[in-house]
Amino acid sequence: MPRSAPPLTGGDALRLGALAGFAAVLLAPLRHYVGPMKRVTEAKIEHDSFPLSTYPMFSADRRGRIVIPHVVGFTADGERVIPHYRHYGSGGHNQVRKQLARDVRQGRAVEVAQRYADSLAAADRERRGGEAAILRVAVVRARYVFDDWFAGDRAPQAESVHAECAVGGTATAGPGEPLPRLRTPGPQR
Repeated sequence: MPRSAPPLTGGDALRLGALAGFAAVLLAPLRHYVGPMKRVTEAKIEHDSFPLSTYPMFSADRRGRIVIPHVVGFTADGERVIPHYRHYGSGGHNQVRKQLARDVRQGRAVEVAQRYADSLAAADRERRGGEAAILRVAVVRARYVFDDWFAGDRAPQAESVHAECAVGGTATAGPGEPLPRLRTPGPQR
């Protein structure tokens, strides 16, 4: 003989309603993924669809490249050596990187080059490794392509020199021209 379920009580209905509300809250971000792709993209940018992490800070299309202002040292053989950030500032790596980027953006690349060159000259006896061979520094804005970088090609795809300075010398401004447009491979024939 089949047993029937006990009658639904007010507490059961309340729990069922709370569960349905919780499910609706969890599934609500999916509404940003309905419709034409253009509207979906606009909706994702306009509204944070947490927990799906489509907020632009995390999901922005970087188009496979990034432009970074930084300092490069050159040896007598023309080898590129990245000098340690401590030659420019005493904060952490990201703090110094942001300070350097701001100074380049505000047109103070000559001061950046001079500061690096002076620091390298003062630390001449203490320099080790690749830094010991640096003869001149350049403040550059360089474009790196992610696929090339992670495949082992550490050379920039394009580079613009904003200032240069020989170690122990006086800095001069570079042309600081805009980076050329990114080259894209054409169809193979």
